[in-house]
Amino acid sequence: MKRRLLTLACLLAGLYELVSPSKAAVFVSSENYCQVTLPDGSYVQPWYTMVPANESGVLTGARRQDYVAMVYLGVVDMKDKPHFVLDEKSLEQLDRSFFGPGLGFLDKTQKITQQGINGYRLTGRHRFNGRNYAMVVDMFFDHGLVYEVAGLSQVYENALKDDDVRGFMASFRILQ
Repeated sequence: MKRRLLTLACLLAGLYELVSPSKAAVFVSSENYCQVTLPDGSYVQPWYTMVPANESGVLTGARRQDYVAMVYLGVVDMKDKPHFVLDEKSLEQLDRSFFGPGLGFLDKTQKITQQGINGYRLTGRHRFNGRNYAMVVDMFFDHGLVYEVAGLSQVYENALKDDDVRGFMASFRILQ
């Protein structure tokens, strides 16, 4: 009798794990001194983790199954430039991968602070895979690295109105 109850309890626990939304994945990079929480998946609208295809500096990311929202974390190594400063002049070079010719348009740049680290928030429109997205990119400089935390949404005119994008952006941490 005890064995049957234990078996039933294990089956119910396993079934609950299959049906319940999956837990958010925390991505930690000790090499790049950062962490971020990828969006939760669900049975109805799963998020797929994206694995970088090359050495372009993208650490991790995720997208909704239907591509209406994407998030990712990337780094640009500036350790070989000891006098580098993240400012409006250096942003012109860095934002080309998001808002350059044929990619989209930069609407606004504003200064932000997260965890006591100053940075910049870039908002605009981005074209990816034949689709137009509202895009937000937060950039921070620490440990000789420029951290690029990005979110794209096809549903909202402001990508930060998407709960998953906003949660991802807010979860970013630079580790000491």
